[in-house]
Amino acid sequence: MTVGDVLRRKGPWHCSAWSVLSACAALLFMASAGQSQDGGGLSDSMHRVKDLFNKEQAMELVEELDGYYRTRGNDGYLRSVQKVFIQLKAAGFDDAGVGGAALDTVVIRDYGPVLPAWTPVQASFEVVSPQVGVLHQFDDESGLERTFVAVNSFPTPSQGVVAPLMRYDRSQPPDAYAGTIVVGNDPAEHLFKRAVLDGGALGVVSSYLGDYNEPDNNRDAIRYSKVPYDAERQGFALNVSPNKHDVLKRLLDTGPVYGKVTIDARFTDTRSRTLIARIQGSDPEAGTVAVVSHLDEPGTNDNATGVAVLAGIAGGMLRAIRDGEMPRPRRSITFLWGTEFECSREWIASNPGNIDIALIIDMVGQDLAKTGALPLMERIPDPGAVWARPPLDIHSEWGRGDVRESDLQGSFLNDYVLAAMELRKEQTGWPAQSNPFEGGSDHESFLDRGIHAVLLWHFTDVYYHTNLDRLDKVDPDEMENMAVAAMTVLHHFSHAGLDRAQECLDVVLAAGRHRLTTEAENARTYLSFEAVANNPTQRHAVLSRERRIVLAWARWYREALLSVVEFEPDPTSLDRFALEGRVDEALSEIRELEGEILKSLETLQEEDQ
Repeated sequence: MTVGDVLRRKGPWHCSAWSVLSACAALLFMASAGQSQDGGGLSDSMHRVKDLFNKEQAMELVEELDGYYRTRGNDGYLRSVQKVFIQLKAAGFDDAGVGGAALDTVVIRDYGPVLPAWTPVQASFEVVSPQVGVLHQFDDESGLERTFVAVNSFPTPSQGVVAPLMRYDRSQPPDAYAGTIVVGNDPAEHLFKRAVLDGGALGVVSSYLGDYNEPDNNRDAIRYSKVPYDAERQGFALNVSPNKHDVLKRLLDTGPVYGKVTIDARFTDTRSRTLIARIQGSDPEAGTVAVVSHLDEPGTNDNATGVAVLAGIAGGMLRAIRDGEMPRPRRSITFLWGTEFECSREWIASNPGNIDIALIIDMVGQDLAKTGALPLMERIPDPGAVWARPPLDIHSEWGRGDVRESDLQGSFLNDYVLAAMELRKEQTGWPAQSNPFEGGSDHESFLDRGIHAVLLWHFTDVYYHTNLDRLDKVDPDEMENMAVAAMTVLHHFSHAGLDRAQECLDVVLAAGRHRLTTEAENARTYLSFEAVANNPTQRHAVLSRERRIVLAWARWYREALLSVVEFEPDPTSLDRFALEGRVDEALSEIRELEGEILKSLETLQEEDQ
């Protein structure tokens, strides 16, 4: 059946979402299975790394970090840095070899400006008139309700602050809130700006939760939030659960209400501390692979799991190299732990070498049964981020990012990493998927500098950014699955070579074929709708759109195929020359398929005229 047949075939669309996903998975798996026989393929890499990750040790680290309230540079953050540092030292990284002879090093760097770091000690919020009692409290930073006080809230006097509670009303002028504690449904940071910064309120109380948190079901969830540091007003912001919001609403509906807020917290001036571990490659000119996990934010899945998984990957790979189980990679691998966005941005700026790819490990331990969060790879921006086409392009509830067609740049990394995840899926039934680019983590720092980067994460987690993201929501098997997939890519790519590059080329070409034929099928589907088929104006508009989408995907995959030559780091090698020849052949195939689809679309357009 030709592409023209696909476009012209009558009847309903015959492919279900699952059948298309299965077909894509099969293409990618067959591409990886069709490797050369030198033991250098993706499946061989997965076999070599699958037992290197110690999930029990990772869970022990997660449990330790779970007790810390981690935000940029605060006490819990610094203790977390030290915990990871100790684990890396035990794995064999050398902190004394910086500038010396050591190959594999771990160092601590302080990046960025000096800013106040906020550490909560204890806090309570109670209604004193009428005498209702305590709504939320915690006695130390590990407390279950620790997120009810927003980051950068100033401490109160030891006896607390008593003030009238006032319902937030957008129609009120800001100064109407002076001297009160303002209660509203907007996010705490929005209320804080309007009522405290603009209006002189003592503080705010927010009941906001995202729709993905399912507030109707998670009645005890308390949002995690931050407000601006303001030494002049020294206000505070509180978050309350849906259950406690209902209490406040009933009270405010019946008469005057007075609340008492007691906060013990401290500020210390600090830079953003970043932990950097490096496995030195055998070829100093071969470039670097970066792997990043952010330390800030107090959630256990977000992001104690990412921190622990990255520590387990780094330690497991180094032990295997030192024990002779794995050869030293050709490319160096750098592992980063620090403040989200800041650590990666500052490290990139200070790194003089070539950075080839980056993997971001963020929120990677969610128990699917408890949280509902699927394991995902967020792709480098591709046309699916502009035109989301189910079933291949399904956004998470995070929502689409601000991506324009002019922002798109093809990359081998999307389908390459997905192929490794598909291998793990074949072995274990792991339900990994991909989602179009949405943004919101360290991959943006690399993408902004033109470096290939993808995010490994889980969403939609109903406990995301709430107090209920704790240890009981973590699945160690889930951490292991993501770790093995990431290590497979690290092992396969860092060793480079023509055979591995050819396998990557096969994966990208198979995915490009599948995407273009799927978009041809999409065009037929949209054109078959009665409202389109019987309306020449609509039919012309749909044909124009479908042509634009096919052109965008064909261009993106041509760029992705061209990017495969970066797999071989030496531009003067015979392997690079041979690879370029194979890339040219793949480009011809994509151009031919693109031309066939466009010709079929043009034929349909001529029929309209």
